[in-house]
Amino acid sequence: MVLLSWGSASAAGSCLPPVQPWMPTNADDVQEYADLLRRDAETYFADVERYFRCLDQQRREVFEQAREISEEYARVLELVDSVRK
Repeated sequence: MVLLSWGSASAAGSCLPPVQPWMPTNADDVQEYADLLRRDAETYFADVERYFRCLDQQRREVFEQAREISEEYARVLELVDSVRK
């Protein structure tokens, strides 16, 4: 049980959401930092795409793990039932 819980915790934390870029509301700041803001926004959206791909991959991996554990658990239940009889 301990290993199962540890494995679940480690899989759950490997996709980190991107940090939101600073977006000023002051027109002077927008003009002053336009190039930086553009780069930050482009980086942010690229990071968002990577984040979603990571979540999709984790979902597939966890789904497969759940399928395997379900099969293993069914075998355990069969063994338990056969010992009781």
